[in-house]
Amino acid sequence: MNGSGSLESLCRQALDDLARVRSDFSYSLQTQEVGRIISVGTGVALVSGLPGVGYDELIQFPGDVSGIAFNIDRTEVGVVLLGDYWKLEAGDEVYRTGRVMDVVVGDQLLGRVLNPLGHPLDELGPIRGKQRLPLERPAAAIIDRSPVTVPIQTGLKVVDALIPIGRGQRELILGDRQTGKTAIAINTILNQKNRDVVC
Repeated sequence: MNGSGSLESLCRQALDDLARVRSDFSYSLQTQEVGRIISVGTGVALVSGLPGVGYDELIQFPGDVSGIAFNIDRTEVGVVLLGDYWKLEAGDEVYRTGRVMDVVVGDQLLGRVLNPLGHPLDELGPIRGKQRLPLERPAAAIIDRSPVTVPIQTGLKVVDALIPIGRGQRELILGDRQTGKTAIAINTILNQKNRDVVC
């Protein structure tokens, strides 16, 4: 009787576990648009089978290659390829991601070396950040920007005296080749050492 009682309790426990798992299980189907590459050119691929793709949406290709939907027609999409695309072939499957190109923003980027896709190249590990912003977004309205009230010292007395540049201001440096445009910019950056300025 003792052996059958323990068998009965084991069966009851197993049935209770099955009932609990069954009640926790949810029936959900996930759909995903899958397209195929029609042709691959220099940095651009034509893709078909993605009717719901949006402009600037990120498209995932085989081999961890990404692309941005750029030219959307009724039956095909022109995608700008980002990565080692020479291994892609016509007929390969591609997937929509449902998101646009974005990058991590914040102080954790200071001093890091990134590629254009935001992946670290400096072997200091992945960039962990909470806030992400899309690459293509409207600029802040002028009224929402902080006013430029403090000059930045470029280290070049002529520039600082005749054409003062405000901290936070964008400045275009024009000139012919070999006239020192890069030297002005680098000197300005180097002159900000030990100051409360992020270049």
